[in-house]
Amino acid sequence: MARLSKRGFNNVVIFAMLGMIFLFNLDRFVPESKQPVSLPLLPENAHVLKIEQSGFKLERVGQQWRWNGVNKTLSSTPEAQISQWRNAVMQPAKPPREITQTEPLIAVVWVAGASQGLVYAFVAKDQNLWVQFDQQWYTLDEVRLSQLLPWLADEQEM
Repeated sequence: MARLSKRGFNNVVIFAMLGMIFLFNLDRFVPESKQPVSLPLLPENAHVLKIEQSGFKLERVGQQWRWNGVNKTLSSTPEAQISQWRNAVMQPAKPPREITQTEPLIAVVWVAGASQGLVYAFVAKDQNLWVQFDQQWYTLDEVRLSQLLPWLADEQEM
């Protein structure tokens, strides 16, 4: 067994403490990966009460869904529309300048327990659907604006 002087033993304790501090804070020293993370369009386990866009609404009435403000027959159903919202996935993306300068269609989703609605700004351009949510831009893959907002006429889809 090796004998250490008081000074040597203090150095061992100091380096052991520094090692423990480094290990406990290792996550701060390792850079975070900048991999884009996909997000669901609606928060998980969110209880949607209403989706509004202009004068149109999809709202929950008991266990059913009902459209308000829709005066024409649509090829979709309210259940299919809410299903599209729940299944849509947003991919982070940097939009081109023409997207950021285009006037978006605004939709507000009201969820239970929230004092303010979730605001989505949609821009459909060149077969792509862009959405701005919480000051970030995303793309929606395999989803068309007419599936999320079926009351829009084809000419409004841009």
